[in-house]
Amino acid sequence: MNYFELFTLPKKFRINKDLLNKNFYKLQLKFHPDLFINQSESKKKWVLKKSIEINKGYKILNSSLNRSMYLLFLNGVKVDSEKLLSENQCFLKKYFFLYEELELLKKKYHSNTIHFNTFIKKIENEIKDCENIIDFEFHNKNWNKIIHSVSQLLFLKKIKKKLKT
Repeated sequence: MNYFELFTLPKKFRINKDLLNKNFYKLQLKFHPDLFINQSESKKKWVLKKSIEINKGYKILNSSLNRSMYLLFLNGVKVDSEKLLSENQCFLKKYFFLYEELELLKKKYHSNTIHFNTFIKKIENEIKDCENIIDFEFHNKNWNKIIHSVSQLLFLKKIKKKLKT
């Protein structure tokens, strides 16, 4: 199952999110299990499987991190996300400094939203930079640079998630 084909999207990093959403809802309307309640058991199982594939594909394509990993997979490049976390030592140091900065913000400025917003903007800008590099390198099929940027994106997304807690 190729999720780009399922959602009739070009197989590339930058996608039209509006088209992804539109095609997702079209597929959900067509294959929602509740619409097949009076069908045979085998038909219900098939539709349920199809619905699960649609949801999984949407989740993968809707996330820049998941989409980049999926595109690497489609291009025959296997990436172990656990390995990504330990191999990029240079960015690992930067990640720890960012994490320390976040913890300091939480302790020192817990009620000051200006400092948090500035930090959030900083992380979001770094995420955009990573995504731009990933997009550019996919055009060049430079797998090592993509993997390096994906590892950075993974760290940055973890920090962004931590900001919400």
